[in-house]
Amino acid sequence: MSKAKGLETYKKYWEGQASFMDQSPWNQQKILKLTLTNDFEKNIQELGFSNHSLAREGGKLTLRLKVPYNYSELDDFEEKAIELLDIDKNYLIDMSLTNSNCTKDLTKAK
Repeated sequence: MSKAKGLETYKKYWEGQASFMDQSPWNQQKILKLTLTNDFEKNIQELGFSNHSLAREGGKLTLRLKVPYNYSELDDFEEKAIELLDIDKNYLIDMSLTNSNCTKDLTKAK
């Protein structure tokens, strides 16, 4: 059996962590912004990322994802996100947490 990976794994993990809470698992004010090399493009469909969560900025791929409501309380949240998304660190150029100005659910697959 192959290892689960990508957007669905990311979503299920954080939703599972928040399942005992009576609220959405997602922080509405922050997003995780990953800047990736163009070589990553071949993995987009396999990992389930939607066109809404992906963009090209300055010739690089940018992936934006919702973060769990308690991301700031988690040790190594960024490391866990990369692991769950199954993104090879060789593809990663930059990673940051930025303010969200979007009301769409960036965790939806195509």
